Amino acid sequence: MSGKEGRKCYANAEWQTLFASLFPMGFARKDVLEEIAPEGWPDSTLHFVFHPTLEQVHWERVQLHSNLRNWPWSSKDRMDEPEPTLEDVRADYQDSPVDTTSEVRKLVAACLWDVFSNENDVVDRDGRLVDIGSWRGAAGFLADQLNRESGVRQYDYMDFYMGSFWISERADLTPVYEMIFRRLKDHLLDWWYRFPQLHLIEFPDDRPDRRRSYELEKMRADLEQANRKALDDLKLEPVPAIVLAYSNIYGVSPHGWPPWDFIESHD
Repeated sequence: MSGKEGRKCYANAEWQTLFASLFPMGFARKDVLEEIAPEGWPDSTLHFVFHPTLEQVHWERVQLHSNLRNWPWSSKDRMDEPEPTLEDVRADYQDSPVDTTSEVRKLVAACLWDVFSNENDVVDRDGRLVDIGSWRGAAGFLADQLNRESGVRQYDYMDFYMGSFWISERADLTPVYEMIFRRLKDHLLDWWYRFPQLHLIEFPDDRPDRRRSYELEKMRADLEQANRKALDDLKLEPVPAIVLAYSNIYGVSPHGWPPWDFIESHD
């Protein structure tokens, strides 16, 4: 769990005021572009987020195929599916025209979800949380921000749910996170990292059921094992871009990093 229960939080009106001051010209105006892509959007590696190469798309589909096959609850049919080939991807691959404003808006919103959601915390000097909602709630808040900015209702929470999860391998998102943290620091706000873990959501049931109890215990054990493996894997990987960006702007590692030290100290 995020540990936000019982803590003082910003009111809705304060969210709106804060985001208006963080992005007075909007998510994709000149001031943002100059920070994240000073060489111009078409020449920035960030544009690969929305215009991946054929090889990138193929690699992503191979990774997804592998992850689904290794998922503990995958069906037998899923296990038998062949790995996608480069020719399979080429058959339906089609790039889209560059739309700088739309693409920058969506990228900034996705990275804002990573910062403000995904179990992480943004706090002010008094320790109050800038809590813009749950995973879905935060995504909906950001969609509403862009709908007001564009003047057209074209986004909903699904556009930003899970933030940059599906696109983070396409380009180095460090410049976008640095832009966000630079603005948070200017507003005397801090950011606390929290290692995202899978949790089991249980629905109440008064009926005694030994089989159900056994299955729940097995799922808890599987999730705990998956979380431990993810933490062990993280030790072998480069520092995440979001953590690196924070360190570049604030000069120190964020509270909660590295998570293995933080988690062990709270066991």
